[in-house]
Amino acid sequence: MPATHIVLGQTLPPIQPDTGFDLVNFLINAGAALLWSAVAAMIFSLVIIVAMRIFHSLTPGVDEMEELKKGNVAVALVMVGFILAVSAVVVAVLLK
Repeated sequence: MPATHIVLGQTLPPIQPDTGFDLVNFLINAGAALLWSAVAAMIFSLVIIVAMRIFHSLTPGVDEMEELKKGNVAVALVMVGFILAVSAVVVAVLLK
């Protein structure tokens, strides 16, 4: 007997273009989209916090936050590049 897998996206009622606008279906889909956006934002925030701590531990002798306060553009660019790279990995995992 095969295992049954339930995916949230498949349990939502579809918006059918030929039946006109259905407010209930729209609100259910909008609520699900907001919920998943909040979940993705929390996951992304946690991943960035952990990644920045790892980055800080990999750069001994450099206090990135102090350098940013001094206006060090090079450190800012490296950190932005790192955050973008981590963001790309998170997006790739979420879109899997």
